[in-house]
Amino acid sequence: MTDPTARRVMARAVRDRKPAVMEHLHTPPEDLRNLFPDSANPNRARFADFFGLDINGELQLNLLLANDARGSWRHVFSELPLESPQFPSLSATAPAADWYEREIWSELGANPEGHSALAALRLPPGWPQTVFPLRQGWKWSSPLELSEDGHEGALQRPPEGVVDYPIGPIRSGVVESGHYLLRTAGEEIVDMRLRLFYKHRGVEALAVGLGPLHMPLVAERISGTDAFNESLALCQALEMMAGVECPPRAAALRTLCAELERLYNHFGYQADLCQATGLVVGQAQFDILKERILRLNARVAGHRYLFGLNVPGGISQDLDADTAWLVREQIGHTRQEFEKIAHLAFTTASHLDRLEGTGILHPADAAVFATVGPIARASDQNRDLRRDFPYAGYRDVDFDVPVQPRGDALARARVRLEETHESLRIVMQVLDRLSPGPVCAPITELPAGKYAFGWAESARGETLHWVFTDDAGAVFRYRVRTASFVNCQAFPLAVPGHNILTDFPVIEQSFGFSYAGNDR
Repeated sequence: MTDPTARRVMARAVRDRKPAVMEHLHTPPEDLRNLFPDSANPNRARFADFFGLDINGELQLNLLLANDARGSWRHVFSELPLESPQFPSLSATAPAADWYEREIWSELGANPEGHSALAALRLPPGWPQTVFPLRQGWKWSSPLELSEDGHEGALQRPPEGVVDYPIGPIRSGVVESGHYLLRTAGEEIVDMRLRLFYKHRGVEALAVGLGPLHMPLVAERISGTDAFNESLALCQALEMMAGVECPPRAAALRTLCAELERLYNHFGYQADLCQATGLVVGQAQFDILKERILRLNARVAGHRYLFGLNVPGGISQDLDADTAWLVREQIGHTRQEFEKIAHLAFTTASHLDRLEGTGILHPADAAVFATVGPIARASDQNRDLRRDFPYAGYRDVDFDVPVQPRGDALARARVRLEETHESLRIVMQVLDRLSPGPVCAPITELPAGKYAFGWAESARGETLHWVFTDDAGAVFRYRVRTASFVNCQAFPLAVPGHNILTDFPVIEQSFGFSYAGNDR
């Protein structure tokens, strides 16, 4: 099962790593660009998030940089006037900022001067350019008329011999809404256009006015298959804001459940990839493993997707001795079967031939677009929040972080394969070291006029959650940046080139997006 070419980076040093440090820096908006020479250096800061909020009669820009080597965050903020706000675009020096600036422009009305292709990102065609849904006072229930001539700019008519193949947004099976326009010359894909956000739900606006007890319900529904890690990142932000420490037993159980979520996602990923390559027996076998973990989740939490388990201050229910024994038994059996199935799948020539050299995301492109999770690690980006910014109980377990240099579909599949092996190890370690104690330090209210930030490493990569409270302690701004939102920007770079039309399903499955997580 183990790939001999994989670079496995040991993560055991996290036990000695101090808690993550958050540095706050105020700077004029014209100086934001000067921070990005650091982000080009893999040993220094990297781009993590960029968003705005309407506060105290002005717009505030918030830039987040991550220093993985030091385990520290840098939060940089700038103020803009509410009337005619503008700032120098960061996307020229940091292409990863492109979508973030389009959000800020279309939803807050702040103009990134010098942006090469400004257009609304998540709002539907025809949305009035004078209506900004993230400004204070605007509500989604407000009357709104869409312009009839609003539309996405069309591609020029292809030259003779070039054919356009539209895929989506209506897809078969359970695939959510996304539209791809593939441009081919013969069978080779020479260009691709990506259009998403068909089901943008305004999750951030839905949270306005809520208190701590209801916030996890919103976070869990950002992406159902990432529900536990999304709500975990949120709850950790709320705990930081309230100055409450999660009890050790609850932290350990959060680690266990986060890895159970990773396991069923990774088993499902391998099943979908087998379907894309025509390996139907492998698909069925991996789907059986996925179903086994989902049923185990139902025994642990009462919900197959672990809904309702994370609450501010800990978890909502303990793990009794009988259930702990069942988890240990099932994980032991799953490990044995997984080793056999993985060996068969990754020694099947027809499967490997479809993956190797397909959909290459070059390490330089992965770095420029600040990719995260398995997508980043398969393109030689050595980062994992569980190791670099340890949270919950990750300081108390040993695990490896697999990194692959090639950036193709095979590398992405192998990274997830190795991560599955490590998740099985982590679950057993948590069970071995689980100590008695309370599982929650309840939080019933939040302090007024504060903000906090939480993070987690989901199966798809890092997810970041910000919470800002008003003078009454209710939420007035909720910011979520999911892993899929980051990696979708880089996806079009992996499609054109030497790939042919029948490679596209393999490339798409190898990225393993959550459309719901992207459309938040």
